[in-house]
Amino acid sequence: MRASIERLPGREIPSGQLLRALVGLGLALSGLAGLVLALLLGIYGFFRLSDSIAPGVAVGQLPVGGLLVTDAADQLDQAWNQDLLLTAVDTSDASRTWQVSPGDFGLQVEAGESARLAYAYGRQSGLIPDLIDLLTGFTNSWQIAPVVEFDPVQARAALATWADTVVLPAADARLGLEAGEVLITQAQWGRRLDLEASLALLSADPASILLRYGFIPLVTEPVAPVIAEVETAAIEAEQLFSRDIVLKAYDPVTDEWLEWAPNRAEIGGWLLVGQEEGRLRVSINEEAVRASVRGLPVGEERTLDVEAATQSLLAGLHGAAAEPTQLRYLPRYYQVSPQDTLISISFKVGIPYWKWLESNPQVTARGLVPGESLTIPPRDSMLELPVIQGKRIVISISEQHMWLYQNGELIRENVVSTGIPNSPTMPGLFQIKSHYLNAYASNWDLTMPHFLGIYHAVPNFLNGIHGLPLLSNGVRLWANVLGQPASYGCVILDLKAAEQLYSWAEDGVVVEIRS
Repeated sequence: MRASIERLPGREIPSGQLLRALVGLGLALSGLAGLVLALLLGIYGFFRLSDSIAPGVAVGQLPVGGLLVTDAADQLDQAWNQDLLLTAVDTSDASRTWQVSPGDFGLQVEAGESARLAYAYGRQSGLIPDLIDLLTGFTNSWQIAPVVEFDPVQARAALATWADTVVLPAADARLGLEAGEVLITQAQWGRRLDLEASLALLSADPASILLRYGFIPLVTEPVAPVIAEVETAAIEAEQLFSRDIVLKAYDPVTDEWLEWAPNRAEIGGWLLVGQEEGRLRVSINEEAVRASVRGLPVGEERTLDVEAATQSLLAGLHGAAAEPTQLRYLPRYYQVSPQDTLISISFKVGIPYWKWLESNPQVTARGLVPGESLTIPPRDSMLELPVIQGKRIVISISEQHMWLYQNGELIRENVVSTGIPNSPTMPGLFQIKSHYLNAYASNWDLTMPHFLGIYHAVPNFLNGIHGLPLLSNGVRLWANVLGQPASYGCVILDLKAAEQLYSWAEDGVVVEIRS
């Protein structure tokens, strides 16, 4: 059996009918195209006859489509030349910014020219290209770059004006000395405007600065501080703060030592911080040290040798041993009573009459006047030689006794004989002034062995300490009366004690004679 393939039943379109349908469709389409073309030509004709800028046109990002050229120019001028502010930026530190007007830096948009360029869009290339541009403007924004002018003279003037604003001063390293502490402030670099480099950037592409970048670059260059190093000065200051300084002053009247140890705060007040060849240096203000010495508490009657004490402290600050100094005493005042005589006043104040008369020439001229005030030399006025510190001779008239002290310790004591009532030994503060192995007293024709001169009771009459005197006839006086007044003002020892004292007591040793 052979199989057969049958055609399914269906509708057939006659060929003539199909042809007529195709012709009708073509006529319809051609009519629509013509209508569209006619519409486009109408719009284009209207556009070409209009004074307005094509739709969708923008100068930069500012839309001006549909505006007259003059209106567009006004808006462009307002937006770009009047209202626009740019950010001026320090290129070395973007955190430092300022708001500026582009015109101040010579940047200007030619608004009229830019508006005319916008107006020319779609009007200058022929029918088909212009029509395409027009259609593009309807569907997409068409941006035209504005015309930008740059005035380098104005830009330079603006940069010169802004130079002071942009500058960041360099900060020198600093060293503070407060309350005995060393405070360090490190140096900071500064910046200043590099005018030529900034101008070069502006000149290279002013349009991009105005339109694309949106900021004005201010090129800066670093400025070094004058003083950058502070650590050396800090070490110097700390060394001075750490000095173990003790100022010692000896009082020969009371035989005591006074001590002052400045603390860190006090030392800090003596220091100065200055610069030398670009470095910080710490120096000592001698006048400040001197002022501190003047302010030390020494009592109303005493005074300190300011210069000697100052130099002692300065030596200590420089690392040397601070040399001890000596307290001095101030003059006193004495009111004369009716019973007073030159000698009685001398014994009351412990100063020989001839000595205190030097300060009172009016008494020499006319004598004493009851009630008047006399100037009495200081208690230490008889200490005319440098004081030997650490040794002291103390004599008691009432006890007829002598004590020798060395560094505050009693090392020897002896019985003595002082002056008789008619020629008494004067109490006061004196010194060993001279040594005579055998002093001769012509008034009494006697020799005084191991004589130590201590004071002039009257001019040219020296009282002293010595051994038992020897008359020219060989008689030794007063050996049997030691311990009671016997001399004419001198202090008498036995021969052995006098010899020992003669060797031990140098010139300058203080002799304190008590009533």
